[in-house]
Amino acid sequence: MGSVRLDLVAELYSALRAEKAKHQREPGVVWVTDLVACGLRVRFSEEYPELEAPQVFDPALVLGVIVHKGLQGFLKHVLGEGKGLKVEVEPEASAEVDLSQVSPSAGKVVLKGRIDAIVTTPDGGRVGVEVKSMRGDAPLPLEHHVDQVRLYNLLFDLPATILLYVTPDRITQYEVGERADWREVAQRILEPKAPRYPWECRYCPFAALCPRKRVAQATERA
Repeated sequence: MGSVRLDLVAELYSALRAEKAKHQREPGVVWVTDLVACGLRVRFSEEYPELEAPQVFDPALVLGVIVHKGLQGFLKHVLGEGKGLKVEVEPEASAEVDLSQVSPSAGKVVLKGRIDAIVTTPDGGRVGVEVKSMRGDAPLPLEHHVDQVRLYNLLFDLPATILLYVTPDRITQYEVGERADWREVAQRILEPKAPRYPWECRYCPFAALCPRKRVAQATERA
């Protein structure tokens, strides 16, 4: 029998490029991830997509994608098939946000989000799961991750979301029961911060041209 020739690296990156191409921005739509990131990054990603494109090939980021996909499958196998729970992987939700509650002259936009998983028990109990892989350890949970799942709790109407951390030093979880409110969402949309967190510039592909770049960094991120 002859050997099968497979270029697994090419297949992997082809799948990652295809996945990225599926998620194009829509006019009038804001994503939860936009609200927990630098306000300039969204604009720069539209103006200079060639600076962001190489991130598809960053091995550390690829590893993060693999960890996410693997854990999503693991949850479906262990909780879904093993324990009879309903596990939705990467469900998407959207809601209209009235910005006039912050600025009377502002209109409306659509907020969208895609959480890693939602687990539902036979009695109807629901909990979100958001996976975070990190290159090193840090004081957990991280602020921007908590902000993200607070927004997911609102958008998906969840009582809580579990932040599941995978680092080289530990695998642990934190349950976040707090949720944002719609006024906070409107404020984050209308009053973007650049950067929103002090560590962002260190990892930003647009730092080389950004007038708001900060040099001093204090916090590690995922």
